Amino acid sequence: MSLHFASSLFWIPMTTGLIFLLVEGMMKKYPPEEINGLYGFRTRRSMQSQEAWDFAQTKGANQMILAGKIGLLLGLLGLFIPLSGKLDLLLGLIWVFAACGGMIYSVERALIQKFEKPYK
Repeated sequence: MSLHFASSLFWIPMTTGLIFLLVEGMMKKYPPEEINGLYGFRTRRSMQSQEAWDFAQTKGANQMILAGKIGLLLGLLGLFIPLSGKLDLLLGLIWVFAACGGMIYSVERALIQKFEKPYK
C-alpha cells in the first residue's frame, strides 16, 4: 500500500485542520474580550450584546477544535485514498466549505436558541 502525499485530499484537510487548531489556540490564549469588528466570531447576532459575544467566542472555539480534529483525520485518510487530481481537489475544497459553513451554522443556531425570544 502506497501513501499519496501529493494528494489534495491529504493537504487541504490537513492544512485547514492545523490552521483551525492554531487559530483556536490563539483564541483561547488571547480571547477577544470586547465586541469588535476585527477579531473573533463576528456576526450580527454575536455582536448584539456582550453576553452573546462571549457565548459565541466560546462556542466558536469549541467548533473550531472539532473541525480541526476532523480535518486532521480526513487528511490522514486522504493519504491512503488514490483519487484523480480533479476529484481529490474537489473533495478537499468541499471539506473546507463544509467545515467553515458548519462552524458558522452551529454557532448561529446556538445563538438563536440561547438569545432570541420566541414570538408569542
